[in-house]
Amino acid sequence: MKTVFSILCVSFLLTAQAQSEYIDSFITMESVKHTVSALSHDSMKGRFTAMPESEKAAQFIAGRFEKAGLLPVSGNKGYFSYYPIRYEEANESTLVQGINVMAVIPGNFSPDTMVIFCAHFDHLRVKQNTKGNQDSIYNGANDNASGVAVLIELARYYKATQNNRYTLLFIAFSGEELGLLGSKYVASDIDQSFIKTVINFDMLGRPIDGSPKKCMVITDRNDGIIQKLNNELKNKKRFFIDDLFPLSQLFSRSDHYSFTHVKNRIFFTSGSDFDLYYHSLKDEHKTIDFDFLLNVIHNIASCCKIFIN
Repeated sequence: MKTVFSILCVSFLLTAQAQSEYIDSFITMESVKHTVSALSHDSMKGRFTAMPESEKAAQFIAGRFEKAGLLPVSGNKGYFSYYPIRYEEANESTLVQGINVMAVIPGNFSPDTMVIFCAHFDHLRVKQNTKGNQDSIYNGANDNASGVAVLIELARYYKATQNNRYTLLFIAFSGEELGLLGSKYVASDIDQSFIKTVINFDMLGRPIDGSPKKCMVITDRNDGIIQKLNNELKNKKRFFIDDLFPLSQLFSRSDHYSFTHVKNRIFFTSGSDFDLYYHSLKDEHKTIDFDFLLNVIHNIASCCKIFIN
């Protein structure tokens, strides 16, 4: 009996090591940089919700989902879900359309139970009244092209491994900067009783200022989830940490928060109001710590299997 147990333990360790090596080889720096560079390029003009560049960004994300082999959600227009927004400007009211990008990997054993992975892809307007050659574009490389890069890489990896018990729904939201509009629309349009967990990624391209290179995991429950995540890491080091900025109320300020009837809402971030380039014209591709971002994605891909199985 002891011999059988030892063999099983060795087999498990080899499997875990093989999975880790596959993650490292499958999720590459080239792919991550491609996403962040494309979404934070000047031609995207900040990806402000309902602007033409927002649709351009949505098309890019949908293309990555389609290439990875994810399916559109039934009832949507391909990979797109549109929702109404009423803009109030200069004493005028205009009804426009926001757009979310949605793709799915059906569950193997419990397809009626859903896990949502999400990140917002919108950012701020182009700055008005700039002079000459002054930079006027809020590129939003960290906020939140970095989070979308995490989302896309997880979609690619989980589709390739196809080892998910539950149905996985991947959503890139717009309207976050306007008050979580895109996620509120989805949350109101979906039966939340079928959702097991919502996992959100926002501002993961730079380490937390003045601290070691760690990633915060913020939840509204004290159930030891951070320790469980760290236990899944191959080096068993404490990479995931608790909220360092409780007074900033980060948990209530991103898209997972809209799903008020879901028991498990988990927020991965390394951002804060104290980030040097937060909502700044300098939040550009060149300010991203890609080594850190790639490490974040590898660790999240490895650990999040506890949610999908």
